[in-house]
Amino acid sequence: MKKRMFEFHCPNCQHSFFMARDTYLIKDEKSLEYKRLKEQVYFRHQCQNCKVIFDLEYPLIYRDPKQQYNLILAQKAPKDLEGNWVVTRTIRQFLNAFSILDLGLDLHEVLPILLSIRSQKGEKTKLIDYDPDKCVLWFESEGFPFGVGYSKGNFSSNR
Repeated sequence: MKKRMFEFHCPNCQHSFFMARDTYLIKDEKSLEYKRLKEQVYFRHQCQNCKVIFDLEYPLIYRDPKQQYNLILAQKAPKDLEGNWVVTRTIRQFLNAFSILDLGLDLHEVLPILLSIRSQKGEKTKLIDYDPDKCVLWFESEGFPFGVGYSKGNFSSNR
């Protein structure tokens, strides 16, 4: 992990503050950072002044050596990375890609499914698991899990 100091501003009260944040994470399923990414709350912060909860946006590189990919949150791609990498420009894009790649799924196949389900069930719908035996993607919306049939490699975006 690498930490860097950033200045942030609360979008509600404009309170300005400095905070050290990790800019480079390596997958460790036992870490608090990994658990917060899985819960999709890693970037959340509560303003000490007005108590409003908001996302802190800053550059982040997440590396999974086992699945051999780098997931990047930045406005432009770094030039010195080798291997497979995915560049995202928003926190939402980053968390979408993380939830899919972390399950070992194909980003190009599963992202359209996730976005389609979000348009039907709401923006807070999240991908939580994949059951390869039953070929089911598991999602959660408003606290309720539900499954959608999906076979790896057998997806057509024309469905």
